[in-house]
Amino acid sequence: MFPSDGRYQTLSQGFNQRWSSTPSYIRVVGGEADAVTALRSALDKGLRPTIRGGGHCYEGFVDNDRGVILDLSTLRGVRTATDKYGAPTYSVEGGATNWDVYTTLFRKFGVTLPAGSCYSVGAGGHISGGGYGLLSRRHGLTVDHLVQVDVVTVRGGRVEVTRAHRNDPKDSADQDLFWAHTGGGGGNFGVVLRYHFRHDIPKPPPRVWLSSVAWPWADLLKEPADFHRLVNNFGAFFTAHSGKAETAYRGLFAILKLTHRSNGNVVLLSQWDEDDPAPLDAFLAAVEDGMKTRATVQTHSAGGLFLPYPDQRRQMPWFQATMTLNGSGENQRGKYKSAYHRRRFTPRQIDAFWEWLTKDVDGAELQQTLVQIDSYGCRINARTPTEDAIPQRDSIMKLQYQTYWTDPAKDSLHLDYLRGLYRDVYGATGGIPEINTDTDGAYVNYPDVDLGTAGQTDPPYQRLYYKQNYARLQRAKKTWDERNVFHHAQSITLPS
Repeated sequence: MFPSDGRYQTLSQGFNQRWSSTPSYIRVVGGEADAVTALRSALDKGLRPTIRGGGHCYEGFVDNDRGVILDLSTLRGVRTATDKYGAPTYSVEGGATNWDVYTTLFRKFGVTLPAGSCYSVGAGGHISGGGYGLLSRRHGLTVDHLVQVDVVTVRGGRVEVTRAHRNDPKDSADQDLFWAHTGGGGGNFGVVLRYHFRHDIPKPPPRVWLSSVAWPWADLLKEPADFHRLVNNFGAFFTAHSGKAETAYRGLFAILKLTHRSNGNVVLLSQWDEDDPAPLDAFLAAVEDGMKTRATVQTHSAGGLFLPYPDQRRQMPWFQATMTLNGSGENQRGKYKSAYHRRRFTPRQIDAFWEWLTKDVDGAELQQTLVQIDSYGCRINARTPTEDAIPQRDSIMKLQYQTYWTDPAKDSLHLDYLRGLYRDVYGATGGIPEINTDTDGAYVNYPDVDLGTAGQTDPPYQRLYYKQNYARLQRAKKTWDERNVFHHAQSITLPS
């Protein structure tokens, strides 16, 4: 479709309202042969292609002035299939959303994938960056269950579908291509048409407990030490219960939402996948230990998630709970940063949280600004850092720094605020979560161009996202995309 088409403006913009572009045209891809034709046509015209699945890229990597956006949003199939070696699989097309995946796998087959909670996120980008969610402490990352990718590649000038498998010959080009899609990030190697997962992917628990409690900022401001205890207790609990051999709390996933004080509440959201709620209650008690401020029921949204229940915990069928948590938030302007943590927070880091989350900025809308601390570890950490392309395999928490607003005139206020918060939290390591005993880099699916861009010399994102795996990703890039057809501001660069 061209600019005169009524769909053009909508399909040239993703979820984050900061990003839009003016491509020469947008091609809605209808299938495997159509994808090959569409890509070949773009290259014949000398136009750069970018690929959009769900449209949730945090940065403008799909933006493509004067190029071609290949839109996969109609490729949403989730079905049984076979891989190239004839083994049974579940296949997920690149335009399927998380909700397509969950509803189909559960209703038709009684299984699921340990993937993200936001319903409208597309599989194409989510999986290629590693993928994780509320069942990951028990079942690992999404890519831990992946066996094959079907991807349109451009190699030696040939545009064709390559089916790359985990069991392809060791160190072969095909195995490198598969491996690159287990955490190498989207938009780097080709157009992913479908992902194949093992036929023994997990069955979800019949029921889960959902818990949502809040500590009012009005009370925490009267007892600043309680904020420090809360954050320290949360980190200490997951320091003790996130090893790869952990069994007692493998079924617990928790999110601590440290909102800006203008939001009104700091919120702890938890999912516990066993019938006996006693361990969940013990966890909540451990987090609140030593605090004078007592938890209440969550009364309003904190960073897009809100449980509209009058009780602090409730048992529900797993599928209903997944529906309850399935929020992507409103279409707004947003900025994001991330970090992996291997240990509990240092006092200096907690001080930085407090300083910035209690600070006002004239003109900024900080009610939707927060540090989201997700539990991590357990089965995620059972794999080695090089087994898949995503290398962070001994962390206990994953952090996402978020701010949302609506007025373009306030962009700089929000961007500067989040940059200052992030810089001060990691001030001991140059303002970024360096790879050391405390932190372990950043998450490629939460891209942040403040970590450098591909045109710079030795940009930090290359080591913070990929660590020691970057050299192998470059090798795959040279083999499968030597012309650098697929590139963006933080793409895998060709080796020098």
